[in-house]
Amino acid sequence: MKYSAFPSVLFLLICFSPYVAFTQQIATVSGKLNGDNKSGVQLTLSDPVEMNSENKSVITGDNGSFFIQAQVESLRIFKLSVNSGNYLVLFLLPGDSVNLNLSASKLNQNPEIYGSDHTRLAYFLAGNLTFFDRKIDSLNNLYTVSQGRDDFNVVKSSIEAEYHLINGKKTSYLRDVLTKNSKSPASLLFVDKLDINEDLEVYETVASGVLSVYPDFKLARDLKIRTALERKLAPGSPAPEIVLPNPEGSLYKLSSLKGNIVLIDFWASWCGPCRKDNPEVVKMYKRFNSKGFEILGVSLDRDKDAWIKAIAKDSLTWNQVSDLKYWQSEAAQAYGVKSIPHTVLLDRNGLVIARGLRGKALERKLEEIFQEEDNSGE
Repeated sequence: MKYSAFPSVLFLLICFSPYVAFTQQIATVSGKLNGDNKSGVQLTLSDPVEMNSENKSVITGDNGSFFIQAQVESLRIFKLSVNSGNYLVLFLLPGDSVNLNLSASKLNQNPEIYGSDHTRLAYFLAGNLTFFDRKIDSLNNLYTVSQGRDDFNVVKSSIEAEYHLINGKKTSYLRDVLTKNSKSPASLLFVDKLDINEDLEVYETVASGVLSVYPDFKLARDLKIRTALERKLAPGSPAPEIVLPNPEGSLYKLSSLKGNIVLIDFWASWCGPCRKDNPEVVKMYKRFNSKGFEILGVSLDRDKDAWIKAIAKDSLTWNQVSDLKYWQSEAAQAYGVKSIPHTVLLDRNGLVIARGLRGKALERKLEEIFQEEDNSGE
């Protein structure tokens, strides 16, 4: 079974700090490359987060052997790489002596790992998830090639049933294995494969588990903060207050819209997808405003003129606010906004209904809300 590489975005998210006061210690990474072109290969051990840290490079011997040393003060993550597309992820602790048996053409393909339990667990999980992903990919391909068939509707139902079965097994496997291995930092690399809204408790278990062993490991601390925010913004929770200046410079409060169904729309004049969505949001506002639907636009702009021009150009007639602090916007921080467009839908009492709804999904939810209100005579 081939082990797929971790997405590079994981490495952009990972950061850390010492969890115990260590003097600098040496960790060693040795091993052998196998297959064609195994000799004379340059291997580089690098820190994917601290870009200014010193890289360590070696050239493999005639038999593919290599040996690298690195200064390690606390739990860290490294990349052992031939190039940007051929690398292995390594968890290293002070004093570790890790031995590897790797494929020269693809370092992360069935690696044999000795001396690093966290690294071995990471690739064990990656391999098992690849098993599920291959089945799902096969079903997606079958769906595509079956679209021209006369019996497509029958085939479609069968494919969808099998897809949900396999995806359900994958989800169950992840829940179980991450809970059982919640104290390993390897689990942090896979928890995002679960829907945080459905499996918040698993996220919390992993964050708390890793912190119990590595209390200053930043990725775990960040996950702990993230889960606390998710718990705070769960459906049915009171929406945090927003008090920011409008284009005229006057402070405007989110709570002033209480009594309406409210969409908090995080956007910016420089955000292409936001601007592309705006015409649909305008249509929904016109359709549902008379029923008690209001929008509070929260811009992550820095340039006030650009913000005001975008409001006019896109015909955004609802209330708009911004502190012009870009990603450091107080409201964005309070709502854990990491990308835009991002929405939060509130009920008439200011409680969270849902987050992240856009386009047709948002329109269907609004139809559902107002239909229920009509049926109840409100």
